[in-house]
Amino acid sequence: MTSIDYGVIALYFVGLMAVSAIVSRRIKNSEDMFIAGRNSSWWLSGMSTYMTLFSASTFVIWGGVAYRSGLVAVLIANLVGVACFLAGRAVAGRWRSLRIKSPGEFLTVRFGKSTLDFYTIVGLVGRGVHTAVALYAIAVVMSTLMPLAPDNPFADPATGRLAISWAVLLLGAVTLLYTMAGGFLAVLMTDVIQFGVLITVVLFMIPLSLHEIGGLESFIAAAPEGFFVPASAEYPWNWLVLWLFLNAFMVGGDWPFVQRYISVPTARDAVRSNYLVGVLYLVTPIIWYFPAMAYRIIDPAADPEQAYILMSEHVLMKGMLGVMLAAMVSATLSTVSGTLNVFANVFTYDIYCAKHPDTPQRRQIRIGRLFTLLFGLTILGLALLIPYAGGAEKVVVTILTMVIAPLYIPSVWGLFSRRITARHVIAAMSLTYVLGIVLKLTLSGRVNAQLLESTIGLLIPLGLLAAMEGWAARRNRIDAGYGRMRAIVDSEADAPPTAEMRRIERGYSRMAVTCYMATLSAIAVLLTVLLAIGNYDPVLRRIMGWGAGLMFALSLGYLAYRTVVRRREA
Repeated sequence: MTSIDYGVIALYFVGLMAVSAIVSRRIKNSEDMFIAGRNSSWWLSGMSTYMTLFSASTFVIWGGVAYRSGLVAVLIANLVGVACFLAGRAVAGRWRSLRIKSPGEFLTVRFGKSTLDFYTIVGLVGRGVHTAVALYAIAVVMSTLMPLAPDNPFADPATGRLAISWAVLLLGAVTLLYTMAGGFLAVLMTDVIQFGVLITVVLFMIPLSLHEIGGLESFIAAAPEGFFVPASAEYPWNWLVLWLFLNAFMVGGDWPFVQRYISVPTARDAVRSNYLVGVLYLVTPIIWYFPAMAYRIIDPAADPEQAYILMSEHVLMKGMLGVMLAAMVSATLSTVSGTLNVFANVFTYDIYCAKHPDTPQRRQIRIGRLFTLLFGLTILGLALLIPYAGGAEKVVVTILTMVIAPLYIPSVWGLFSRRITARHVIAAMSLTYVLGIVLKLTLSGRVNAQLLESTIGLLIPLGLLAAMEGWAARRNRIDAGYGRMRAIVDSEADAPPTAEMRRIERGYSRMAVTCYMATLSAIAVLLTVLLAIGNYDPVLRRIMGWGAGLMFALSLGYLAYRTVVRRREA
């Protein structure tokens, strides 16, 4: 990377902080801080959900699968899109139809405080370590791409690159600051910026990768046998089916996604937001993974998990590599910021305010920011400790998948079941964990690893809950929590929003589109400068030139539209 790339990364971080500072002025109460006052538009919520599903693993781990196995990686991501349609159709509207301010409030009402405590403890530990691993993973990528002078205080003497510990601290500090200052609204707005950076760089990678390997026909002719088969020995069809439903429960019940469902004005908006994510996940995976697949043609002996990075270094001009790194950083920061905000939401409303119901709004905001800081610092500490685990982060991620994934299922089940009780939930989760550990220790290496983990994360909790449901049905027992849940159904969840709500929603939407267009404009300016000062391959120059022109045209068109709207409103 060059000084231009470093400058791009620095400007990207400055942009995130600037947006957070602007957004913080709009936070008047705790609902603004944690659910955007229920005034997030459906498309903004959907785009934020789309970004929350990203992390460094999208490019590194799944990019490695695309490099090794080809089309199966695309199908795996497409099934996440199908899962979003299923969750949108069955679950998203139900979440918004409840008068709740956090996912934890639902657990308290439906299952009682003991279940909330169980979920909070397991979630804090599981999500904390999981998020730390994600932060560490992108710090490794950042470190790999940033060589420094040997005497630079931020350099690792052993590698001559940015020290991983400094990368963790930098990324964590930026995420902490903008999440604390701007709350959930800042998460939404920065997700839009991150989407702009991400989609721009991956779109450029497609024609550049095709040019590098000699076109689509050359790619098809040189691809290894089985590269275009949608399943593999590592990811068989029965695993793909389990993967589909595991993700349907995840998108339907995981706290960061629930937070987005309850942040929109109506139940219909919650459904539409998930449908948007579904469409994006059906269309965009081939765009993400094609460069890694194409790099298989260039170097069949490369490290699969470095395929996307290596292709980026191969085809991108100086400066654009910084944009690519910003895109990968964006994918992870969105996940980190979403985790911080949703747990701050639950802690503030369902733990602190439950004990101090008369807490003023301003103090609620301060409590939420303080928790964000403390939880964020804990995640930073865990990320810094990961290198001392002897490279065990992949094992940690596997165990966490089996710990976190089963938690989605009882939440979704409780939305529909009249019979499942708090004891059922805690017993089902406890048994799942015990059986999961036993199966992992006894069957690991003997059966397909992905199939084993999906069975533990999906089939075991589903089977236990179904058995408990059947037992309760035979005894004709109705849980009191179901009646409490029905008592908080929002009769206005499908009513048209008021004029004031629509005004605020339009304001947030305009802010988001402005952030997106500003991002495109900044990238277009960067491309124009790079093309003016550099000597590049004519094809690369043409691709980048047309891209910059298109981004300028979109930005100018939006500016003209906003000018007309302002004159009409004046």
